[in-house]
Amino acid sequence: MQKPSFNFKHTHNPNTVKIRNRVLIITVCAALISAIVGSVCFFSGIEKPERAVPAGKSSSYAHRTFSETRSHAPSAASSAPKPSQPAAKAVVKPKKVIYLTFDDGPSTLTVPLLNVLDKYHVKATFFVVGVNDKDEVSDLKEIARRGHAIGVHSYTHDYRQIYASPEAFFSDFDKMHSLIKNATGIDTKIYRFPGGSVNAYNKKTRKAIIQSLKQRGYVFFDWNAGGGDAVVHPQAAKILSEALTTTHMHDNSIVLFHNSSVKNATLSIIPQFISTLQKEGYTFAALNPSVDNRPFIFYHDA
Repeated sequence: MQKPSFNFKHTHNPNTVKIRNRVLIITVCAALISAIVGSVCFFSGIEKPERAVPAGKSSSYAHRTFSETRSHAPSAASSAPKPSQPAAKAVVKPKKVIYLTFDDGPSTLTVPLLNVLDKYHVKATFFVVGVNDKDEVSDLKEIARRGHAIGVHSYTHDYRQIYASPEAFFSDFDKMHSLIKNATGIDTKIYRFPGGSVNAYNKKTRKAIIQSLKQRGYVFFDWNAGGGDAVVHPQAAKILSEALTTTHMHDNSIVLFHNSSVKNATLSIIPQFISTLQKEGYTFAALNPSVDNRPFIFYHDA
């Protein structure tokens, strides 16, 4: 019996061809997809190089976005070395100055007072009056010789007389000024009103008098501290207490004391007054026309 023969070459079954073509298309698509996926995986595994890190920056600087880097990048001016800053200067506190003043001398107590001032190396200011004792001229000379300042106070110290009119005032003033100049050679330009620039006796004349003093080139000084020793028979302890209390109220003070022959209590407290304030950092100085009188006067132009 003859066997049947199978010749695949000549087999043309349409269904077989369709199946084979589909398998081929699927195989090609799978290969393409595999290739694409492999490429993505390959390139994603490569580490990207970091940007160069500028000197002085931390490594985190390299991971900023471009906009961050541009906005934070140091400019040429800011990257330049900064000049060294000068060391801060120490704050210098203003000196606490006391202008120690004595009215109504010279007297028998003037030289003893000068000896106390010498002991503590203090210069003071004496606003002097007319003849009080037989040694007035020599005492004026001694005040000047020891380096203290001298100013006009009054010749008569008679309030009613000197404040009666500007003419009466300058008659008294000129007499005292001439006495000082003849005794010491000092043409003093400082003055203190008896009773202060504002008192019950010069209400009508003070403005005209002060204007004339300024025109003549004189500077007047009142005070902002004192011991209250103008009263009769003052107690030494009270003078000292009041003088220290009022002086402590200011950094700069003009302190009023008196040097007439009856002011023994005042003389007795001067050593303790000076030594106490020197220990507290105060310095003492004499008045002169260059000292600004505005903080220390009672009268001010309206």
